[in-house]
Amino acid sequence: MISADKLLAFLKLQQLVLDTEDSKTLFPLLMPQVLATLNSVGWSYEFVAAVFIDNEDKPQQSFCVDVHWDQNSLSSCPAIVDLNKLFAAESLWKKELVLGKAILSPDINELIAPSYPGIALTKSLLVSPIHFSKKLVGAMIMASTRPTTEINQEEFESVELIAALISLAFKIYDTQNSLTQVTQEIYKMNVQLHQLDKLKDDFVSVASHELRTPMTAIRSYTWMALHRSDVPLSEKLKKYLDRTLLSTERLINLVNDMLNVSRIEAGTIEIRPAPFDMVQLVDEVIAEVGLKASERMIHLNVLKTQLPEVFADQDKVHQVLLNLIGNALKFVPADGEITVSFISDGKVLETLVKDTGVGISKDDLPRLFQKFGRLDNSYVAAATSGGTGLGLFISRSLVELMKGRIWVSSEGVGKGTTFTFSLPVASKEVLAQAEKYTTKVTGEVKHLEPVAI
Repeated sequence: MISADKLLAFLKLQQLVLDTEDSKTLFPLLMPQVLATLNSVGWSYEFVAAVFIDNEDKPQQSFCVDVHWDQNSLSSCPAIVDLNKLFAAESLWKKELVLGKAILSPDINELIAPSYPGIALTKSLLVSPIHFSKKLVGAMIMASTRPTTEINQEEFESVELIAALISLAFKIYDTQNSLTQVTQEIYKMNVQLHQLDKLKDDFVSVASHELRTPMTAIRSYTWMALHRSDVPLSEKLKKYLDRTLLSTERLINLVNDMLNVSRIEAGTIEIRPAPFDMVQLVDEVIAEVGLKASERMIHLNVLKTQLPEVFADQDKVHQVLLNLIGNALKFVPADGEITVSFISDGKVLETLVKDTGVGISKDDLPRLFQKFGRLDNSYVAAATSGGTGLGLFISRSLVELMKGRIWVSSEGVGKGTTFTFSLPVASKEVLAQAEKYTTKVTGEVKHLEPVAI
């Protein structure tokens, strides 16, 4: 049974292990304290060593401290102990350690180098195994100035207690080292991912520009062939040219949306908020899409009311409104309606775009704002839509950049859809924190490509 004074001394060693924050300094701090503690309680030792082995049972790391040397530094264990003999497969030492048994031996010459300065004073060796996850990972070696007959059961139990403490220290040391390595690997991977992401953005940007130039030319010449041809066109040829023009416009829209997504994700879009009248902006957007709505015989309504100004980037809100109203135009049948209305509680202003179109099933609602979030049924699978599946993702990204929210609701297929987005009202409190709502770009600022209706 370990006495109270010795147990208290060992508890202080345990506290040292638990309080050490930097694993690199753990053993340099611990080992001198172990030797000093043993000698302070009346058990004289020449040196104490902690040796750890790798998966092939070869010495990997060792920490040794000796009374003849500076207690603040660790010596080299191989200069004192024959570690290869200690852990050799045929070694009796190794076999006992694997079984979890501590070894007390008077045969010091078997392990200690003859050149060791304290060999004349050393009378016995006490070797205790260090286990980690039920596996032998090392040993604690202690050279006593007393013969084996003077080392009693209390001391033996104390040594095993210290070996368990060193095992704990090794777990902390190993865990922190592993975490450091993992952190370094993650950092390297992040750097590589950032590089790949930049390459992706550069590729999208270059490829999009290279695509858009010839596609714009194709669209222009196709339109000229349809509307300014100097020869009569057969109905079949007109049909082919119409399809070519439509497909070209869809591809240009896709290129523009891809550029916008790339710029948003790359963080090159600035948000410069200012107070403005949302109703006036909606009127401007309705005027832009009015001709398209008339062609499709769709009624546009704005439920105007007295509202506070919002605090947002007007150009970005314009883009969001064009996306939402343009989306509605694609899915509302002839004689259908699109109604824009507003709700405000004085803190935020909600803008609702409600249509009488094809609606969305409740299972599909969560997918709408995902990138390329086209659905297999009701909403964006309509043959006439021509959507890219990016417009709503762009809208959500822009609204969130402006510290707002966007969501969708629908009673189901055939029952219409309502898209709602909220933005902060230009109150005194919000204006006083204008920087919070501003997004600045450190590098080159990019602008959004226009939304096609």
